[in-house]
Formats: sequence, C-alpha cells, structure tokens
Amino acid sequence: MLQLVVGLLGLVFSIRGRSKGVSGLMVGAFVVMLVTTAAGIAWQFLSVEVPSWSASGNLSADEIRLIFMGVGIPLDAAALLSWLLVALAVLKSGRLPRQPGLAPVNYPMAAQPGFPGTQPGHPQPVPPAQQPPGTQH
Repeated sequence: MLQLVVGLLGLVFSIRGRSKGVSGLMVGAFVVMLVTTAAGIAWQFLSVEVPSWSASGNLSADEIRLIFMGVGIPLDAAALLSWLLVALAVLKSGRLPRQPGLAPVNYPMAAQPGFPGTQPGHPQPVPPAQQPPGTQH
C-alpha cells in the first residue's frame, strides 16, 4: 500500500515538474510503479482463492507453485525496473544539458583559450598593442 502512495505522489509531482524540466523518464518510472503495484494488489486478492483452486482438484500443488512463480517473478522484475528508472531519472536530472542553448542577453561569456576569464562587472584588461621589432617610441 505504501508503494501505491509513493507511486501516486511521485506521478503527480513528476507531471507537475515536467514544466520545470523534470525528465519524462521520471513520469514513466512512476507509471510503471503504479501499474506494477496495482497488478500486485490484484494478484493478492486473486491468490486468496488458492484453497478453492486446490480443492477443485483441477490444479496440483506444483501447478499452483508454478503459477505463483510465473506471476511473482514478472511483478518483482517490474517493481525493480520502476525503482531503477526512478534512480536513473534522478541521476540524469543532476547533469547539465548536453546541447548548448541560447545564453540570455548580457550573460557573461566563457573565456577564449589563451585569455583570462572575466568576472561580472569587471572589464577585461586590454593588452598593449603589438609593435614590430625595432620601432620604439
């Protein structure tokens, strides 16, 4: 039940955060988490009927174990996948974008190779003009 609450809150906050640059990967991770959690809850309600499955004589204990493994392993794998996607989205959100964007007006530019960097509000010193050798004033 806690995972259902985490999934719902995560989905709501990640959808809200899409306008602020939250990765679509995060939204997808919480969708996977919610679907997996809902399927797990549904499976728990269905598994309550196991005694009637075995009492009907249609399924043996080995067949029931096989059903539980066949359902449990994909559910656990999907839950693990959702948490891995959340972790990947969190790691990805901490990185700077790889594509350069447009800089705002009056944004300080990076120093060119071979020149010292400037600080905002301080003019860059102008080097003296180069004079040909042999001509001095």
